[in-house]
Amino acid sequence: MAQKIVIAEGVEIRDVGQGIALLKFLKDKCDPKKGAVSAWTYPKGASAKGVTHEVEVVYTKAEFAKALDTADIFVVYEGHSRYGQGPAFAPAGTPKVPDTKTFPVNPWGVHFRMGYDATDTECIGDLVHHSVTPAEYDLTTSGPKAFLPAALATAAANAKAQQKAIKAKKIAAAAACSTAGAWRLFDTCYAKLSTTTTARGDKPLKGRHFYNILARKPPEFETSVQVGSAHLDKSSLACKLLFMASCSSHVHFFKPLDNRRKAAKSACKFLMTGFVCATTHATMFLEQVLIKGHDPVSKKGSKAVVKALNGVSDSGIVNIY
Repeated sequence: MAQKIVIAEGVEIRDVGQGIALLKFLKDKCDPKKGAVSAWTYPKGASAKGVTHEVEVVYTKAEFAKALDTADIFVVYEGHSRYGQGPAFAPAGTPKVPDTKTFPVNPWGVHFRMGYDATDTECIGDLVHHSVTPAEYDLTTSGPKAFLPAALATAAANAKAQQKAIKAKKIAAAAACSTAGAWRLFDTCYAKLSTTTTARGDKPLKGRHFYNILARKPPEFETSVQVGSAHLDKSSLACKLLFMASCSSHVHFFKPLDNRRKAAKSACKFLMTGFVCATTHATMFLEQVLIKGHDPVSKKGSKAVVKALNGVSDSGIVNIY
């Protein structure tokens, strides 16, 4: 029986280098599957009995979720991590700020939830840039059982300490806006910036807090937003392998995925990146599995696949877990 591989291409990535390289590889090395819209068989020119692999490319959250629940297949997500908010999908050609007529719901703000309770994100580079308004996660009220990534847990502790100092008047109210680590309101500290209105008519910074200022020109602000794992919690993770080919996927998603793997008694293995990545991971994965014949879940095969994936610049340093 042919090994099935499902590749889920995320918003924007489907339209640029990664998505283009993937479709070119499939056209050059595989045959379109008869009766299918977006599926191919390998090797090219093989008879039905000679097909060793079937590759399907999908572009929606529902299809990605279905793939995770399909027994014994390999699943690749090639797209944005969205700062840990989760995989995001959209039609081809979706702009960075989609217009409200074509996109009543902004796809940049719709995710497959598979993360921590919250994540940090950039106020300008994400919220304003894509005109998204995710629910805020108040660092000053996070409880002792909050499931947070290490960096955000530290930020929460700092925010609480600074809030306590401000209330005790150890830090003057007038100095609160310039107090590093404090949970600060844009409306108070950057009133003009808080009124920034996007092309969709959103004001992503109005009524929102930030806890850190990045030394950029112009400055960037970090806030925390709610994420959770509502979609992952429903998954059986029946797939044999999940390759999260997105930036810093191990940082953003490994612990939630591992928790679900244990709860579901799944044997699924994870290929994940440790840092920012910007290369054609899905295509390279297919080259190793289809052409080189490596089994990515065997000890020897996974070692070869990981070595190849990390053999290019901007790989994000892939490893298997």
